Amino acid sequence: MRLLICVTFSFSFTFAVATEPRRVVTDNQKRSILSDLTDDHRPENGNADAVATNRPLQLIHQSASENSTDDTPPQPTRTDIHISGVYPHLTTYGVYSQNGGHHKEGHNECGIGAVVPWAGKLWMVNYAPHMPRGSEHKLFSVDADLSKPMTVHPESVGGTPAGRMIHKESNQLLIAHHLIDADGNVRTIQPADMPIRVTAIARHLKDPANMVYYIDMEGSIWEANVHTLAVKRLFKKPVPGWHGKGGYTSQGRLVISNNGELHVGSYQDVLVGGEAKNEEERGVLAEFDGTNWKIVERRQFTEVTGPSGITGGSDGNDPIWTMGWDRRSVRLKVLDNGGWHTYLLPKAAYCNDASHGWYTEWPRIREITEGRWMMDMHGMFFDFPKTFSSTHSGGIKPIGSHLRYVPDFCDWNGKIVLASDETSIQGNRLAGQPQSNLWFGDYEDLKKWGPASGYGGPWIEDEVTANAPSDPFLVAGFDRRMIHLTTGRKTSLPATLLRATDQQPITALPDQLASLPRVTVNRGDWHEPAPGFHFTIDGPATVYLAVDKRGTPTLDPKWRLTDLLLKWGKGFTDRIYSRKFSAGEVTIPGNDAEHTPGSYGMPHQAFVLADNDTTIQISESGNAAVTRPAKSTNDSPVESPVTFTLEVDQNGTGQWDHYRDVTVTANGYVSQILPDDFNATWLRFKTDRNCVATALVHQTTKQFVDGKDPANEKLFAGLADVQDSDAIGGLLYAAKRNRNLRIIDSDDRFFEFTKNSFEFETDSKDDKLNKLLHVEPEFSVDNSSVILKSRGQTYRLPKGDAAYDRPFAAGWPRDSREVASERHLANIHGTFYEVPLITNGAPPAWNRMRPVSSHRKQITDFCSWNGLLVLSGVKSDAVEDGHVFRDPKLGIGLWLGGIDDLWKLGKPVGHGGPWMETKVKAGIASDSYLMTGYDQKTLQISHNSASPVTITVQIDINGNGLWTTYKSFKVSQHATTTHEFPVGFSACWMRAVSNTDTTATVQLDYQ
Repeated sequence: MRLLICVTFSFSFTFAVATEPRRVVTDNQKRSILSDLTDDHRPENGNADAVATNRPLQLIHQSASENSTDDTPPQPTRTDIHISGVYPHLTTYGVYSQNGGHHKEGHNECGIGAVVPWAGKLWMVNYAPHMPRGSEHKLFSVDADLSKPMTVHPESVGGTPAGRMIHKESNQLLIAHHLIDADGNVRTIQPADMPIRVTAIARHLKDPANMVYYIDMEGSIWEANVHTLAVKRLFKKPVPGWHGKGGYTSQGRLVISNNGELHVGSYQDVLVGGEAKNEEERGVLAEFDGTNWKIVERRQFTEVTGPSGITGGSDGNDPIWTMGWDRRSVRLKVLDNGGWHTYLLPKAAYCNDASHGWYTEWPRIREITEGRWMMDMHGMFFDFPKTFSSTHSGGIKPIGSHLRYVPDFCDWNGKIVLASDETSIQGNRLAGQPQSNLWFGDYEDLKKWGPASGYGGPWIEDEVTANAPSDPFLVAGFDRRMIHLTTGRKTSLPATLLRATDQQPITALPDQLASLPRVTVNRGDWHEPAPGFHFTIDGPATVYLAVDKRGTPTLDPKWRLTDLLLKWGKGFTDRIYSRKFSAGEVTIPGNDAEHTPGSYGMPHQAFVLADNDTTIQISESGNAAVTRPAKSTNDSPVESPVTFTLEVDQNGTGQWDHYRDVTVTANGYVSQILPDDFNATWLRFKTDRNCVATALVHQTTKQFVDGKDPANEKLFAGLADVQDSDAIGGLLYAAKRNRNLRIIDSDDRFFEFTKNSFEFETDSKDDKLNKLLHVEPEFSVDNSSVILKSRGQTYRLPKGDAAYDRPFAAGWPRDSREVASERHLANIHGTFYEVPLITNGAPPAWNRMRPVSSHRKQITDFCSWNGLLVLSGVKSDAVEDGHVFRDPKLGIGLWLGGIDDLWKLGKPVGHGGPWMETKVKAGIASDSYLMTGYDQKTLQISHNSASPVTITVQIDINGNGLWTTYKSFKVSQHATTTHEFPVGFSACWMRAVSNTDTTATVQLDYQ
């Protein structure tokens, strides 16, 4: 609700301003209010209290143009609306000084970083992307009566906070920079005194009754007196890595984590460790015993907590739990009686996987009801036992997967509350201002969202030592389990071959360059241009230069372009140039080309070929590093069969029993589908010889959400079917100028759907908005399947109804956009998909996509707004049922719900394949065709040759190009071979290869 507030200062200056939502003002809060209501345009990292008070106060009103003004009086906000667990009036925003508009730099995100029940209310903070010195983001409290407006506390200083702790001795909630007593009184440590991004707060090792530790996302460690608010920085950056996450104290040590390596500073202040030595070394888990720092593991870690939860730790010997991930699995570690133990869990989704670590926020392990704990990581909720330790590791099991981006969660008044990070505008042009909300629901609701399916394992083309058991991998609670085992390296290159000294694996390298010495430098911070470098050669040579083609960097014309290409990372490509040099210094230029605004490409990489096949000496200079190809003892092809031994820990007691042995031929592949009655908590592997090995487990659900369930059909009854001729379509945009939703309907009419009243209003035409929201399809269709092209790769997806082959009457529907912050959704040919992002504003990682649901609806656009998922494309006569909002007079309508309602649209199904009467060449593999997340699979193969043809089906078992042979089919002429994949079979992608030139059909039906 908007409230008119009049405040009179001692210097007799009175002003009025409309605010949203309601706020309570006291005399000692005048300075904070002045800061909040002044359009101060302070620097990006400016102190939230450093307001230029000599500037006149001004109001910024909003109107039809995104940047013009309007004097329309604000309307009261409805507080009676409750949709799919979301109360729209509880939405949080990034900017509060501009009457609902968003015209301020550095406030492009506003996820809710922490939620805590305290003093009879629910308290929360939201955050900006990078604001250690404060921002317009707020401290909020929500009343037990959810129909009341929330309070925006004037003590707010904003920033980038997610740390929270209940300090038992002083009976205070510590959340972000704020300390709140049992009566709800707020005190604040000013960012000017402690300029950090508060990511965690932990008990103090030496004086826990009076002091606490504040952990900074940049890596600094502070201590604060909870009574006097006096603060002191203890360490500037004691351990390597960036993007700090967790902190917790027990067993006489403070344990901290971070999940990134793209630095925002130098390593000069690091006390232990240093720069990453390889691609695996990202982030850190570290501990401090009060005197010395120690690195536990150089991997990407997030949460650090224990049985004492948000009290920040224990003064005794309680376990410490921490979780993170690597390229294989989720990593769960426990500090138990002074020793660390590691467990592995599957990933349901890959949205957290970007190597910079920014797309995780704060996955948590936390109590959600009295005695029930929950863990959230990589798109999956898990039951988590409070008794978890190295001797009692049973009880972890999946609840279900989700699309919602969840920075925190808690139990409050008998409901589970999920914080969210929903609409972001970092690289997202299709939203005007960031906004996030809460979800309120029950534990059983979480089971009705996504399937309990996940993927991972201990090894992916790893060098394995004979008879050394892997870390335990979770298999409890999943319905179907399929194990993929391979020996030898199936991808072309070792994982340790990097594009820059510090990161990005090379995935394809021309044979001419594979044996040559390489020279390059660290990539470092990709917000800065990549540096050049020098090296010296003792004889004449040809230097080949790999150049990141993004942003089209320029070179001296003496460098000649070759026809060679190098591939690295998630499908990126380099052009290769060459140039002859005499003995002496070789200078390699830097790369200052931006491929997206503020993002620069990789440094060049040099390959040195000595003239006349002589040996050449290369001397490093400055920041350059020389590496020479070297194969490890395990990196050569496997020449003999390898026996994998599978062992199980049935109850999580640490007692391991032999389950079975599986022999895999040299450089071969074997799959195993475990029986339905397989019963164990953990599974581990070992081999009988040194080798390069892969052990991956795909675990899927028997039960998919049924879109034909009457309750689910009712939920989406207002959406138009694909064949309807009178659908109300529209393009959607969360406005920048105000907090409304802007709509351009199928007849090119402009509307706003208002935040305050949830009503439609006509709007004036806006050509810029029309151009921004214009849709051109990202996919094409042939008679075989849906076709997607991205980063030089071609992917094929199943088809839905044939009506999706063509645009709707009003044009093509939206097929791809960011919906939850840093999470992409695609609606392609009748199926919704989740598609991970790699970098804001860059194409998503289609190779790691997963289907969400299939439908036969005429959905023209989709977005998030005020914590809700909005779909356009409703029936012209749809009934307003709590999800459909329609204005019959204006002829406009929308469907509103929660993002995880999408699972209820229907089980993922479809038909298609890589070939349909396609002319194919012998030995040339087809395009990749999606298999992830589909249930019943039937394959049909045929051809038109006059003699039998052998067609081999290959599968990619990790989504990153780890291809193996599934089965070869000898297909007779004039016949169709049909193959039913076994129940529980799971792979990421499939493709086909023929042994002869022919015209072939390879089609799959997913039911």
